[in-house]
Amino acid sequence: MLDSNLLRCFLSVLEHRKLTTAADELCVTQPALSKSLKRLEDELGVPLFQRTPSGMVPTTYGISLGRRARQIHLESLGARSELQLMREGGYGSLIIGIGPMWSVHAFPRVVADIMRNHPKTHVKVISGVLDTLLPRLLKGELDVVIASLDFPDHPDLVKDHIIDTEHVIVGHESHPLTQLEYVSPSDLLDHPFVGFADDYAGISRMDKFFASHGIQSPGLAVESSSLELLLSLLSLGDFLASFSAPILRRSERYGIKRINLPDSFWRFAVGAVYRRGSTQSAPVTSLVQALRQHLKETESDAL
Repeated sequence: MLDSNLLRCFLSVLEHRKLTTAADELCVTQPALSKSLKRLEDELGVPLFQRTPSGMVPTTYGISLGRRARQIHLESLGARSELQLMREGGYGSLIIGIGPMWSVHAFPRVVADIMRNHPKTHVKVISGVLDTLLPRLLKGELDVVIASLDFPDHPDLVKDHIIDTEHVIVGHESHPLTQLEYVSPSDLLDHPFVGFADDYAGISRMDKFFASHGIQSPGLAVESSSLELLLSLLSLGDFLASFSAPILRRSERYGIKRINLPDSFWRFAVGAVYRRGSTQSAPVTSLVQALRQHLKETESDAL
């Protein structure tokens, strides 16, 4: 078993790359910190850092240990926090990252169900896109991400499929293209698109769609992290967007309609993403089960 104090010292040096800065953060002397690093290296039998005039540079061994040590440290903090809440009668804490579709589809009810059944659970929900959520999951800032699963496999992440859905091109009911029974991909080029900020995966899908029809993607004219702003822009009647089908069902109240293209813009799997090797907490398990059940009921109601 690795000494948790030695790992904490190692992680601090790995982050700051300066012994003096790391020692100040840990409230220890620099010689004491150097001794701890030496003890860890002796215990593992490999060098973890190269001492250079510009700072401490991690070796390949140090980089490898850093990934594992962060997981150990995060799991330790999470366990302490969850046990404390459980001692106080709660159900633990849960930090969730969600893709845009979930802010208006299924998720509010699922969170409400969790809080109703476990009122002392602390839930934090962060909305974003894959390009912003996955790095935070890997850093341990999120316990789970609910989003599309069509990103490349990562050795430190596990995908848990829940449903399949699709993206469609949408516009306001007053937009000229919503009045047509058939719209070709080239017809879309005459109208500006709005979309989610920093959604590089979404932009890539958009590029592939237009490329498959032999035309260049128009890109996004306006980007925003706010779904409400995007819906408001669409309601003006000038813009188009690519939304998941569940968002379309909820955004019909804004007068948003599907553009009748000959084929689907993008079909994809949606599910939960966890860090590999992390212990599945009771709140995360409860969340995924509640989401599966709610979506099953929603599909039954739609039949």
